[in-house]
Amino acid sequence: MDFLIVLQHWPLNGLAALIAGVVVLLAPRVLNYVVAAYLLVIGTLGLSHYFYGHSIRPQTVIALVAGVLILVRPNILSYVVGIYLILVGLLDSGILRLFG
Repeated sequence: MDFLIVLQHWPLNGLAALIAGVVVLLAPRVLNYVVAAYLLVIGTLGLSHYFYGHSIRPQTVIALVAGVLILVRPNILSYVVGIYLILVGLLDSGILRLFG
């Protein structure tokens, strides 16, 4: 059984969100690291689509960049998350189109 095929059929984004939410509720002091880890996991899962011949979505790149920014500068968490949510909202709604 191919590992990437298994990843494609499991709701890993939702599972990552549930785990991140529980960790934040249990240990609020690690919010910055949990958000950064969540964004990096979402970005990495988005990159897995590349191995199936799909193009990399802009949301994937934005999640990876946001995750790294939060790890490097945790004090800008609110700004990075706000910009991330705005960009993803604009991309998902079709108002903003990148890479084609």
